[in-house]
Amino acid sequence: MKKKLLALSIGAALTAATVPAMSAELKISGRAHVSVDHIDNGASGARGAADAKRSGLTASSNSSRLRISGSKEVTEGLTAIMQLESMIRFDQGEGGTFGSRDTFAGLKGDFGTVRIGYFDTPLKKVRSFTDMFGDRIGDARNITSGDNLSFDNRFKNSIGYTTPNFNGFNFDLQYSATNEDNGSGRDANLDNGREAFSAALNYRADGLRMSAAVESLGQGYASNTATKQNDDAVAYRLGLTYDFTKELKVAAFYQNSNKRKTYNADRTVNNEIGSRDVFGVGASYRMGDYVVRGQYYNASNESDTKKTGADMFAVGLDRRFGRDLTLYGAYAMTNNQDNAKFSAVGGGRDTRITTVNGKDVSAFSLGLIYNF
Repeated sequence: MKKKLLALSIGAALTAATVPAMSAELKISGRAHVSVDHIDNGASGARGAADAKRSGLTASSNSSRLRISGSKEVTEGLTAIMQLESMIRFDQGEGGTFGSRDTFAGLKGDFGTVRIGYFDTPLKKVRSFTDMFGDRIGDARNITSGDNLSFDNRFKNSIGYTTPNFNGFNFDLQYSATNEDNGSGRDANLDNGREAFSAALNYRADGLRMSAAVESLGQGYASNTATKQNDDAVAYRLGLTYDFTKELKVAAFYQNSNKRKTYNADRTVNNEIGSRDVFGVGASYRMGDYVVRGQYYNASNESDTKKTGADMFAVGLDRRFGRDLTLYGAYAMTNNQDNAKFSAVGGGRDTRITTVNGKDVSAFSLGLIYNF
C-alpha cells in the first residue's frame, strides 16, 4: 500500500510540474550545420603581405543555432509569442552572444503579428527565400552584401508588424528608431539619428512566391561616437520562386542599392559608395533523396567606377535522410574584376577569408545539416 501511495504521489508531482510547461507551449529546436572546406582566395603574395595567399583546408560552423520559442493563447483570438535564438559555433566550441539571432516578444491574432526585438528585416527575407545556397559556400550574400554593400542585417530595437493574408498578399513592415546598441548606460537615443526602415509586399499561391521590398538604413551620426555612419543608404529588392513541379524549383532575384557616403570621426567624407545592381538566378531539382542545385549571381560595376563588378557560380548535390539530416557537397567560384573583391565563402558562415582586389575566390565544401 505504501509503495502504491508513493508511486501515486510521485506521479502527481511530475504531472503538476509538466502542466505549466505544456500550457506555455515552450519548444526547444535548432540546427547544427558544419562543413569541411578547401578555400583559395587566388592571391599569390607571401604570408603577411597585403595580398597574402590563403589556400587550404578548414572546418566551419555555418549559422548553427539554438532556439527556445513559446506561445500561449491568453484570450480568444489573442496569442502571446516569444523567441530566443542564439548562434552556436561547433567549430570553435563556443556560442555567440545570447539572443544573437532572431529574438523577440509579441502578439498575434486576426489583426496580424506584432513583434518587438531583434530579427530579420523584410528586405533580408527576399534574399533568404531565393537563395539556393543559404549558409553554404556560394551563399548569395557574397554578392548582395559584399564589397561595400550591407543589406542582409537584423535591425536592433525593432518594432515589426505583419498583416494577415489577403487573397495571397500580405505586408511586412519593420522600423528601428535606433539601429545600434544603446550602450552600457541603457540611455534611450531620442534623436533617431540612426533610424532604419524596411518593408515588403509578399504574394504566395500555387507554387509561386513573390516579394518586392525596400529598405533605408540609418542616416546621421551614431549617438555613441562623433562618426557619421551612413547617409541615406537605400536598397530595393525583387524576388521570385516558382515550383514547376514537385521536383523542379527556380528562383530569380534583383537588387538595386543607391548611392551613399561614409564619414570619418572629424565628419569629413571617408568613402562615397555608388549605385549598384545585382542579378541572380537559381534552380534545384529533386531526384528521390537527392537534390541537385545551382545558382549564378552578378554584381554590376559601381556607378562611376570601372571594373568593380563580379560573377559568382555555385553548384551542389544534397543527399537527404528524411527532413532532419542532409549531407551535401558544393563548389563555388567568384570572378572579380580588377577593382572588386567579392567573396564566395561568406554569408552565414563562421569561417571566412580575406579577399584581394581582382583575385578570384574558389571553394569546395562537404557539409552536414541536422535540424532538431
